[in-house]
Amino acid sequence: MSFVDMFMYYGRSNPEKQAIILSDRVVTFGMLAAGIRSVAAEIEAAGINRTQTVAVRIESPTRHIIVVSALYRLGIVSLSVSETGDLGHTGVKIDAIISDEDKVFPGYGRTLFLQDRWFMRQTDPYAPAPARFADDELARIILSSGTTAMPKAIGHTARVVEDRIVTGRRTLSYVPWDRMLCLPPLSSSLGFGSALHALAYGHSVVIAESALEALQMIALYNVDLVVANPQHLRAMVEAHMSTPVPTPSLRMIKYGGNALVPSLAMEVRQRFCKDLLCVYSSTESGPIAFGHYDHILANPGSTGVVAPWVDLEIMGADDKPAPVGVEGRLRVRSQWQGYNLVDGPGAAQDWMYTGDLAKVSADNTLTLIGRSADAISIDGAFVSPEQIEQAMFGFPGILDVAAVGMKQAHGSDQIWLAVVASGVLDKQALSQFLLDKDPRWRVAKISVVPKFKRNDMGKIVRARVREILLAV
Repeated sequence: MSFVDMFMYYGRSNPEKQAIILSDRVVTFGMLAAGIRSVAAEIEAAGINRTQTVAVRIESPTRHIIVVSALYRLGIVSLSVSETGDLGHTGVKIDAIISDEDKVFPGYGRTLFLQDRWFMRQTDPYAPAPARFADDELARIILSSGTTAMPKAIGHTARVVEDRIVTGRRTLSYVPWDRMLCLPPLSSSLGFGSALHALAYGHSVVIAESALEALQMIALYNVDLVVANPQHLRAMVEAHMSTPVPTPSLRMIKYGGNALVPSLAMEVRQRFCKDLLCVYSSTESGPIAFGHYDHILANPGSTGVVAPWVDLEIMGADDKPAPVGVEGRLRVRSQWQGYNLVDGPGAAQDWMYTGDLAKVSADNTLTLIGRSADAISIDGAFVSPEQIEQAMFGFPGILDVAAVGMKQAHGSDQIWLAVVASGVLDKQALSQFLLDKDPRWRVAKISVVPKFKRNDMGKIVRARVREILLAV
């Protein structure tokens, strides 16, 4: 049984139930099932078959879900993309791309333009489903977050896809909910996975295009659950300051992709909902740790408790597991692990290094120190840019910030900052503010910029930030 089988089941058993709710329209499960059947017929007519891999670049969330579901039902591997850069380094070969833009995408095989007629075929609702994926067959490819601007293509078998949906539902089972507001884009692992968690269990997915619209839809549709990253939550707080829409229906906010600074968490809990659930995950291994915000407050810097389906070790400088409470490189191995297409399916059984520096306490609480590749070397010691960034949100007028280390001739790094500010920024006061926090945080350059690049998960793409800072 697949998640698409469940969509078709709800399309028959509860066809008027709201599946996807947008600001200007509602798609019922009956409409969702009919759309999947129609699009699947169009894909077959176009000559796409089970031997091929298809990229999906569709802005409409409803149509994106329908097209990916139709491909999955046909046993065709799919990959959601928000940008169409060169994927040659990832090991994935794209045979075709389905897009709602009337343009050709070089390097992506055939280009199929999604048209309205794709959704208008009259199909037999009782026709048997096409051959499904085998459990161990590659079914879905997801690009990693790409904070180094070089994303990896991670392959997920059908078993991994389906088991992660079940796991996602389990982690939210203690809270009664029916309508989920999903803010991360569907091209991201968190966004698409969350949408499947809801729809595969007959719940409704609500999608908003702005922070203010999100607040209005929470109130209008009595949304119970919000899935977001900290950037979404910050935007919602700012929107709420000018338009204080009440949100009494909210039972939980689940967030991931980045740490939630205490000042922002306090605003979110006061304005929207007290129950905040942090999830730390990777594209390769799925969810790794969960923590309610009260637990995180009691364990500053933590992401929660390591999940029971994950093996986790902290590796020391000698490449051996470090003792409890000692910092080192984090590696994990999950029951539902994907694999880097460059390495092949066998890599799904290997330990996966997340690229994070971390430590684990005796009660299995995981605390992240920062990304090892992003660590700033100051006089032989390493400084976490994430810790600098979190501290800076306590300085007045800071809307967004990115800290990077810039290599110097003598081998040590300088700390450079890209800052998005609400008004005139007192750079000298900011420099002193950081020195008071930590004498190692001596900033060499502060540049006020209108914005900088974050990926679909709200993470900073530091390579792009360095380019911006070198240009100003």
